[in-house]
Amino acid sequence: MKTDVIIIGCGPGGAQAARNLSQRGFSVTLLDYRINVGDKLCTGIVGTEILNHYPEVTNYVLNESRSANIYCDNDYFLKIKKNKTQALIIDRQEFIKNISLEAKNYGAILKLQRIVSNFKISENGVEVFAKYNGKVEQYNSDALVIASGYGSKIAKHAGFDLSEHYIYGYQTEISNVNVDRVNVFSGGNLPKGHFGWVVPTFKNKGYCGILGKEKLQNNGLEFLSDMRRKFDFKTEGKTKVWGIPISPVGRKSRSRALLVGDVAGQVKPTTGGGIYFAMRSADIASEVINDSLLTRDFSEEFYNSYSKKWDKIFKNELRVGFFARQFYESLNTDDIKGILSHIEESDLISKDINFDWHSKIVMMAFKTKIKSYLKGKMLKKFKSLTFN
Repeated sequence: MKTDVIIIGCGPGGAQAARNLSQRGFSVTLLDYRINVGDKLCTGIVGTEILNHYPEVTNYVLNESRSANIYCDNDYFLKIKKNKTQALIIDRQEFIKNISLEAKNYGAILKLQRIVSNFKISENGVEVFAKYNGKVEQYNSDALVIASGYGSKIAKHAGFDLSEHYIYGYQTEISNVNVDRVNVFSGGNLPKGHFGWVVPTFKNKGYCGILGKEKLQNNGLEFLSDMRRKFDFKTEGKTKVWGIPISPVGRKSRSRALLVGDVAGQVKPTTGGGIYFAMRSADIASEVINDSLLTRDFSEEFYNSYSKKWDKIFKNELRVGFFARQFYESLNTDDIKGILSHIEESDLISKDINFDWHSKIVMMAFKTKIKSYLKGKMLKKFKSLTFN
């Protein structure tokens, strides 16, 4: 089977690339190993800026957030309340399913339960081999989008390096949730550098989770039990665990092939969120592939324009975010309490915070006495940063 483009992975990046390219009249084959499109562990929190680019997301909003409680050691918390919505909690699976359905309506071919076993990229095109029902299927195309997720062996096979820095997420679905805002936790029984959350979604349901760079014993059961006592919710099923890259890969393209989404480290280092960044990255990738197919230029030099365009928009943002995460990981509980007290006493809370673009508020914060918490290597890293 020959199409213009093969896309491996039907997450937010892969689905969006398929929708873009099929809408422009190109033939697309979309391969995914899952039975259900978009079925991946995710809190589904996105900033409101997503509405400017993908307004259809309003159909998949479970809850809106304009306020949050931030706890430290359960004996100190900071209330943040805004007059307008700061973030949306969406049904990730249904949102991505809708994007892939639109791609199908434009002519894209969606093949589920396909496990890509091998592929070849040559001067003549792309060959992809996928296992299905014990048989190997072959697909051919002129261009390839790899959106296969964190830790993908497929990307390594294509000669790409994976992100060197990553964290782990732990999340449990919960019910009987009687909270009306996002609750964020540090300290207590959480290891240094980790934070936890209780997030309401809809109809008294929600998520309880943890994010950090270490693997936790019993998947963070102690924190879950503590939150269950505090909020009196019920757990639904087992805690799920997933890996999240927190630094973008250096090389995102080669002749005929591009990386999009988690596999390229296109994730917010501060929160681990990747839906919005993956979709915006897919838009850039789609533009490059569109021009490549029209001009019949599949050279590495041409495909490198993807990295250049991506870096211009995202590189600095993720660099600052990565610094902010490393800074947080360097703090002890007393440091966090001191910083929260400063935030409460200063006017930082009143500043306009964009949930998807954190570099601005990070810079604002370090223009205050928060900078005094920088020591040694962290101070050197801060001085080396450049800001747009």
